[in-house]
Amino acid sequence: MAKTITNKLDLKPGDRILISRSDRLGDLILALPFVETIKARYPECRVDVLASLYASPMLENNQRIDGIVRVLNHQLLSNKRYKKEILNSIRRADYKVAVVLYPSRQISQLFYKAGIPIRIGTAGRFHSVFFSHHLFHSRKANKKHEYEYNLDFLEFFRDGETVRIPTVYTTEKEVNNARRILGDVDVRGEFIVLHPGSGGSAEPWPLERFIQLNGRLVKDGFQVVTTGSEEEGVQIRQMSDRLGIPVKTITGETDLRTLAALLSLATVVVANSTGPLHLAVAVKTNVVGLYPGKKVMSPVRWGPLGKDDRVILSTVENCTCPPGQCQCMEAIAVERVAEEVISLFRKVSHRKSLV
Repeated sequence: MAKTITNKLDLKPGDRILISRSDRLGDLILALPFVETIKARYPECRVDVLASLYASPMLENNQRIDGIVRVLNHQLLSNKRYKKEILNSIRRADYKVAVVLYPSRQISQLFYKAGIPIRIGTAGRFHSVFFSHHLFHSRKANKKHEYEYNLDFLEFFRDGETVRIPTVYTTEKEVNNARRILGDVDVRGEFIVLHPGSGGSAEPWPLERFIQLNGRLVKDGFQVVTTGSEEEGVQIRQMSDRLGIPVKTITGETDLRTLAALLSLATVVVANSTGPLHLAVAVKTNVVGLYPGKKVMSPVRWGPLGKDDRVILSTVENCTCPPGQCQCMEAIAVERVAEEVISLFRKVSHRKSLV
């Protein structure tokens, strides 16, 4: 029978804890405060993280993560042999506790079949039956930030240090590689990154506006580079040619680790409400985030967490556009974004000059 929260879990030195967040990049980054908090409170326990193969590189080089379990979500859905291999691997690890921050049916059932004694997840879902301990909370109202919803799970654990800002740890080799890539497009010193893509996770500001913003910033003497996937790079260059506005792109040239290093070198990053926005914050770079007026995408829940970061919200409130067909982001004017970017850039530059 599942249990509600009564007493803190009794964990012994050497016990193994598995924390699962197997969805998108930004979601995993916003789970890092919970992961690091658990390790800080239980340094004598092993803390592993289960994540999607795509997003899992963000966990590397983190001294508060003992191991990474990488999964292909689509294979868990369709490949019985693959699912059995993951199941056996989890069984062999002999975890005492599994915390399911993102309660997908496949992962929840996997932990149940693996025989993990303590399986913590949210109540109120069909697959909540697979959990031994339930947290009664709902994220639908968007009343607080996603990282805070993750920290709600701390009710099961002992009190102690609480981490509230996600951190991704780059290496010197990755930073040097990022500098080389920037040098290839003749970008040195302070610069601005524009990341127009959204990967389908958020309503994007129109690509045309990003290109126009690029032209506006370059005209004012700023160095600007555009990032994204190889496919997005094709679209960016086509739009650049159509508008007659040259852009410097490094699309398709960075894996996630190199992208993190590159963002760490930037002075300001401009992006939609996506993983790369939160990645920039996690490498301590200030951002300007662009958000629609949809409650489900509210910056209250999904906004950047860094000090001095800026949020520009569409003036169209209570947007009801179908997903992927939002026209409301067009209400955000290029000049408005440029003013925020320039203001933030100058503030960051001044702050760095004082160090």
